[in-house]
Amino acid sequence: MRPNLYPEFGSTHRLQNRDPEVVEANHLIDNFLRFVRDNEVCNDLIDEIELPVSKLVLVKAFHIAIASERRPQIRALLVKAGVSLCQYRPELGNRIRIIPVTPHGRPAPRQSRTHERRLEQALLATADERIRLGDLYQRACIESYH
Repeated sequence: MRPNLYPEFGSTHRLQNRDPEVVEANHLIDNFLRFVRDNEVCNDLIDEIELPVSKLVLVKAFHIAIASERRPQIRALLVKAGVSLCQYRPELGNRIRIIPVTPHGRPAPRQSRTHERRLEQALLATADERIRLGDLYQRACIESYH
């Protein structure tokens, strides 16, 4: 059983798009998306200290926005963007660039064992958190239907 890293954020099923809490959540999300675009994040792993606001605040903002959104296409985009928060890792240090190449692309450079372990641990933690965030946002979707 995975530990729940994210507290319950309370009921959001009655929130409307004009509620101050939803307006603030959308503002935070807009700032986050600008940050992602301006910093060319792509698939890289980045220390969460780089985020414009705390990661937990952004997770909650996405939860609120997803729960209050009635358009399925927009909700799906919010979930996708919200799940990308898993790329921001606590105490990661230097950015880890993830650059996909074809199987016939350039050979992988030799890495130290320490670097390989750091990358492996970061990737495993990222995958685990992606699942937890997906579950959290799925619950927000379900809650919004009621």
